[in-house]
Amino acid sequence: MFGYVQIDKLELKVKDYMTYKGYYCGLCMALKKNYGNISRFTLNYDMTFLIIILTSLYEPTNTCVNKRCIAHPQNKQLMINNQVSEYCAALNVMLAYNNLKDDWKDDRSIKSVFAMLSFHRAYRKAVKKYPEKNQAIIKSIEELEQLESSKCNDIEKVSNVFGNLMAQLTIYKDDHWKQYLNNIGMYLGKYIYILDAYDDMEKDKKKNNYNPFLLCNENNIEEYAKHLLELNLSFLENEMDKLPLVKEKAVLDNIIYSGIKNRKLFHNK
Repeated sequence: MFGYVQIDKLELKVKDYMTYKGYYCGLCMALKKNYGNISRFTLNYDMTFLIIILTSLYEPTNTCVNKRCIAHPQNKQLMINNQVSEYCAALNVMLAYNNLKDDWKDDRSIKSVFAMLSFHRAYRKAVKKYPEKNQAIIKSIEELEQLESSKCNDIEKVSNVFGNLMAQLTIYKDDHWKQYLNNIGMYLGKYIYILDAYDDMEKDKKKNNYNPFLLCNENNIEEYAKHLLELNLSFLENEMDKLPLVKEKAVLDNIIYSGIKNRKLFHNK
């Protein structure tokens, strides 16, 4: 479900692109350092976006290094790491493990079992650091399962569950910015869920899998999906504007106003 919140590379200056890539590689490094090489498979763009938002807001001290890695053995890569990177690395592991657990419950996939076993130690370590975040993940997955079992055809209701999960994960501290971050996470999560459901319609139809768009009563699903996405993105943009984001502002603006909309659905007439 993750991987939709990306940059528009063609619209970024080279220095800003290198900065974005630095945070992405920094997350990869944080995963390896804290949870082992296997955890690097959980790396995604959405958590990189969260790192940049929280870094821009709280401005923790960054550690910048240039290193070669298994993915880029020829050239050294900029890696930007800070406390937020460590936090998001833990979230990645917990999300990945619980998603594999859900796959096992749904499909009895042997691959999911082996993957869970390989992630188990890393998962326990991450849960020990952030038990309340893990509980939020488990609760949301259970709520989604209940709505799926009842064949809920209300995309707003279902997407609210995933939105609430992202809201809980986006909150980094119990402070003045908590509610703003909650709202940003909510609208971002709803956007991710709606777009993922829309993209999966054909696949879910062939496999007879649950998809709220396949059950809803809308005549033009494409226009309905586009309307919901644009509505949540407008709310997201409004909430982002309320934060005093200065550091990495160019990268964040690129993602919000260009990269996140760089989908075929938004360009269809």
